[in-house]
Amino acid sequence: MSQSTNPFTTATGKSPSCMEMLQLMLDGEVSSEQEAYFKAHMDQCMPCFKSHEVDMAIKQLVKDRCCGDGAPLELLQEIKHRMSQREK
Repeated sequence: MSQSTNPFTTATGKSPSCMEMLQLMLDGEVSSEQEAYFKAHMDQCMPCFKSHEVDMAIKQLVKDRCCGDGAPLELLQEIKHRMSQREK
């Protein structure tokens, strides 16, 4: 997919990494256009698909274990930090 069709591309023309798009998706901070783009991207990018599946499982586990109140912010930040370190 070209940069011009990527709805995640910033006003300065910077295209985000797969991990950056994934984080926005997991945080629920995307438009319907961005969500559709990322889902189409996942069909072509196996690392994104695998990361998305793992991240969704972790998010659901945290949600289930935190009595529905949501995870503590510190825990979410630590998980995101560790995931980004794994990406490098």
